[in-house]
This record gives sequence, structure tokens and C-alpha cells, in this order.
Amino acid sequence: MADFNHHAGPQTGVKGVIADYQQAQLEQRQRQEQEAAAAKAAQPHYPAPQNVDQTLFTKKEHELSSDEDLDDLDDDPVFKEYREARLAELHQTGFGVLKDATPDEYVDMVDQHAQSDVSIVVVLVNTSRASKRLVEFMQAEVGTFTNTMFLCVQASECGFSDPHVVPIILGYRYGELKHNIVRVVDQFADPINFERQHVAKLL
Repeated sequence: MADFNHHAGPQTGVKGVIADYQQAQLEQRQRQEQEAAAAKAAQPHYPAPQNVDQTLFTKKEHELSSDEDLDDLDDDPVFKEYREARLAELHQTGFGVLKDATPDEYVDMVDQHAQSDVSIVVVLVNTSRASKRLVEFMQAEVGTFTNTMFLCVQASECGFSDPHVVPIILGYRYGELKHNIVRVVDQFADPINFERQHVAKLL
């Protein structure tokens, strides 16, 4: 197991993830109990609509206004050529591609970009079907992120022995942990058979 103590930034991400998750679970149970009690004593309560923007990062590329426009561009040979060239360029620089990394490489990458506006997304995985599915769909989606580096790290190498909390997504910016999603599959309506579009919406 890698020693993270000499790197202040990622230590929060690795050491504090499980504690944050357990605290969130406790708070969720408390909220559910309070809501159940309130429902019995009051009229039905309809919560205000929540912000639908749950994305981790803002895509830098221009987003089209409709699926029809996107379909039209997909059929355009000039656009296809540009897209392929752009993706190849991003892959060479390390952006827009999900790379395998060791815990030490992950820590070094966060430290290296602590003074820049580059975002680092770390996906902690194991051999489960959910992890393999998440990695597959992320590999197909990350090409649109031109200022984000994606790293895939084995969760066990970072000290996560409980398979039920994996996969995990950690998002760093300016060397600080900004996003911490333990047990990513809980974000999907179907944690087993989630599809690519569900992962794209999460990102």
C-alpha cells in the first residue's frame, strides 16, 4: 500500500472518504426518520424541485442545443475528421482519456497540478461488474473534457478493502478534494444495469 502521509492534498481524499460516506449514511437515515415522523403528523409535503445540474465538471467543448444537431454533425465527414484529430491531440497530452495509474502516480498528479486549473478525476475500482461497467462507459465519455485528467486506480492499493463502497470517484482541483462520491452506483436508478447515458449525466 502506498504511503500518502507526505502528500497533504490527496490524503484527505483517501483517508477521509469512508468516514465521510458513513457520516452521510447516518445523516440520511436521520433525515428519513424525521420525514417519516413528519408525514404522520402533517399533510403531505412536496419538496421544492432540486437543481438538476449534478455534474462534476463543466465540459469545455461547445455543446449543441439538440440531439438532432448532434446527429447531423456525426454524419459530417469534416466534423468526424476534426473530432478524431482533436481526440488524438488530447490523448497525447493526457487529457480526454482514462489512464491506469498507481496510487503514487495519482498523488503525484494531484500535487503536480495543485497550482493550475486542471481538474483531476480519480476512479477507484475493483474487479466487480459495476467497476468494469463504469470504466467502460467513462472511457467512451471522457474525450469531451479538454481540461481534465482521468485516472483509474485499484481501490485495494489505496486501502479500500470493503468491496461494497467501490467504485469511488474523487475529484480534485487546485490540489484540493472537491468531489467525493463513494459507491458511485448509488447515483443511478439501476445500480446494476446502468447505461452509458447515466454515466455521462453524472460527469
